[in-house]
Amino acid sequence: MKYIKITGNPISQKRHRFARGFVYDPSSKDKKQVIYQVVEQFKEKPMEGPVYIDFTFICKRPKSHYRTGKFANILKHTAPEFMVKKPDIDNYIKFYMDCMNKICYLDDSQVYSMVARKRYVEEDEEPCVEILLEEVDGD
Repeated sequence: MKYIKITGNPISQKRHRFARGFVYDPSSKDKKQVIYQVVEQFKEKPMEGPVYIDFTFICKRPKSHYRTGKFANILKHTAPEFMVKKPDIDNYIKFYMDCMNKICYLDDSQVYSMVARKRYVEEDEEPCVEILLEEVDGD
């Protein structure tokens, strides 16, 4: 099993744009930064068999979840426990799977199973993406 931790607030895949007769990916600059972190942590050759992936997207809470004044670091009692706002979890998955393609596995068609969750940071925790990859013996 291989563990990868991508620092920073999770990034979702943006829709491709059309301009002046060509198509471009507005996420390409963000992808380069994430790919750099993936390459730094995944030194092995790409997995060739069936792959299981477990994603945990740990997102920064908005300021509106916190109290104000001298209690600015304390959550309001109305702050939600679960992250059920945009961006959608499938757009997070698309972005990070694109970044790991050809580095962690040969092609994302190898992924046979996946678990994904998104949540807000807890106390003394930084936003990040935690990824567990496991190649399953295909025999």
